[in-house]
Amino acid sequence: MGSSVIVGIAVTKFIGVIVLSFANSTLFTLYYFRMFMCIIFLGFFHGLAFLPVALSLIGPKVIFFEK
Repeated sequence: MGSSVIVGIAVTKFIGVIVLSFANSTLFTLYYFRMFMCIIFLGFFHGLAFLPVALSLIGPKVIFFEK
């Protein structure tokens, strides 16, 4: 799951948003670049840290069979 999240963020989002950091307009740099970078980092954290831990806590219980 981690490799899919990292590749999805690196290829689709991060490369597309990094172009906005070179814009001459303050509006693009301040509003769009910072906002999208925050969304990317929150999604990255959610996909790699929060969601797996939450699913392991509320997911089904593992039943071990005795031999």
